[in-house]
Formats: sequence, structure tokens, C-alpha cells
Amino acid sequence: MTGGHGDDIYRYDDLVKMNFSTTVYQHVDHSALKAHLMDHFDVVTHYPESQPRQLERIIARQLGISPESVMVTNGATEAVYIIAQLFRHSCSIIPQPTYSEYADACRLHKHIITYEADLDAAALPKDRIYWVCNPNNPSGNVLKKGFVDYVVRRSPRYTFVIDQSYGTFTKEHLLQPRDLQGLTNVILLHSLSRTYSVPGLRLGFITAHPSVILLLRSLRHPWPVPALSIEAGKFLVQHGQPAVADIDGYLDEAQRLRTQLRQIEGMRVFETKTNYMLCELNGFTAATLKSKLVHQHGMLIRDCYNFYGLSKAAFRVSAQLSEENDALVAAIRQLAEEQEP
Repeated sequence: MTGGHGDDIYRYDDLVKMNFSTTVYQHVDHSALKAHLMDHFDVVTHYPESQPRQLERIIARQLGISPESVMVTNGATEAVYIIAQLFRHSCSIIPQPTYSEYADACRLHKHIITYEADLDAAALPKDRIYWVCNPNNPSGNVLKKGFVDYVVRRSPRYTFVIDQSYGTFTKEHLLQPRDLQGLTNVILLHSLSRTYSVPGLRLGFITAHPSVILLLRSLRHPWPVPALSIEAGKFLVQHGQPAVADIDGYLDEAQRLRTQLRQIEGMRVFETKTNYMLCELNGFTAATLKSKLVHQHGMLIRDCYNFYGLSKAAFRVSAQLSEENDALVAAIRQLAEEQEP
């Protein structure tokens, strides 16, 4: 990973009391998962499956697709790197700003990379890959399901990697794996880590045509997912609740947070269709604002300096509890007022 990422709470010892830097909701009751893992802790004394096929079958059954169309990965990030490796030396189009791992993985595997989606088609190789984060990180915008489906179906020569890792936290309709059966030019990425708010377990999966999954499997090393993570995944998919049961209420709270932030003098907050939002505050770099919030208020935000095309002032926050959101607004307002001449 180039530069860094959100949720770098490990840098700050015990300073952080409220974490707005991650796209994951921080207030989930994991007591049932903890109890299950304690009851099955002996899995760590054995090797896991060399490939997590049991979990793949469970996911496939939930999605109503063939197990041959599912590949569980060590987080969605492993999926990004395997896909980039499969298409080594290809041409990749990565509209910006977006998740930086797409470009990092493509550079590693010697892709020709362009950050523009509307270049003259004649200037690019005929075979190319489009990387689409939907909902997009860090902006929070969402492409409509009908539009994405139309583009994918009318462009069979192009490969579309559509990362729906943040799909749990939007009410917008997204592509479903069963909608795309028979298509070989689209690969969907999913994140159990974000759906169930367990990023430390590193659980993601790919859905694609079985012929594509077979090629991706050929690039993997054995035992990519630890036994305890597999056990957690099996429990969560079969018995767990998504991190946010009331998604309508949560997204209403996110919009309330956006409204409150926009009322701060000098604050710009971009529109969003999910639980996180991109912001800028006049007079502050994101790095300075982040440092002040951590050390003076015990709050962590996401400095977006390593997203291509954004200013040094850009930062991202995600909605948490309403009282925490109010505290964040008050802290930023105080810092903004102190900065005024």
C-alpha cells in the first residue's frame, strides 16, 4: 500500500477515543461471534483448508449462484492484486479519485495505467480493464445499477472490475452476482470485513464467471485465509447480522452529520450516497487537522493525501454514533474558529 490508509489507530497508542477514519461502523455487538470463536478455537491447532471451499459454498448458497463462481480472499485487497496479476501487462483505466490499491497493484504487475475514463479510444489498446469502486472511496458517490449493467453488456471486449466492498452502506441498488451469470467480462469484489465490521479478520470474496475464477485460483498460494477467519466467515454468513441493522436510520444520521459539517465556516463537504464523506476545511491541510483532532480531542479522521488528484486539504470521515458525530462537528468548529485571524 502506497502512503497509508484509514483506521491507522495503531499509530496513536491510546489517544484515539472516537474513530471516524474508517469506513467501518465502530459500534457493533460481536458477542455472538466471540462466543462462537471461543467454542471453535481449536481450529488454530490445525491447518485450514488450502483453499476456503466450505466458506465459498456457503456464500454461493446465500447468493444463489454456483460455488465455482465464488473465490474467498484475504480481504478485498488480495482480490485486487490477484486480478492485476491475472491481467499482467494490460491497459487499466482507473478513474480518480478512488481506492489507491488499484493503481498500486497495476503498477506492480506492469500495467499501462491511465486515470481518465474519457480518453480517445483510438489512443488506448483495444483490450483494457476498467476499475470501478462502487460506492466509490473516498467520494461516496454511487453509479446506478442500470447504467453499470448497460455499460458492461454493451462492451464485451473490455473487462470491468467492480469493487462493491462498500455496498453494505448504501440504499442504492447495485449489481448482484446472479444478475451477471454467463458474462465473462465482469468481476465483482465484495467485503465481508466491512459488511460485518470485522476488518481485522481480512475476509473478502470475488464473484465472476467460473472460467475467470478458475484462472484466478491458479495464481494463489496455499492457505491464503487463516483458519480462525474462515470459521468466523462461516458463522457470520450463516448466522450474523450486518454491522448496521437499521441502514435507513444510519444513512439518515450520515446526512445529518454532513449537514452539520457544512454549517462550519470554510468547510466543504461533498455529496455522498453512503456512510462516509469527503471534506475540506479552509486554512488547514488534512494532516494538520488530523493531528490537532487526535491530540486535542481524541478523534481520528482519514487524511486523503494519497488519493490521486485530491488536494492536501482533503479528508474523509464516516458517521458513527450521533453523540460522537456531534462531538466531531464541535471539535472541528472550535479549531476553525481558533484559526480565524
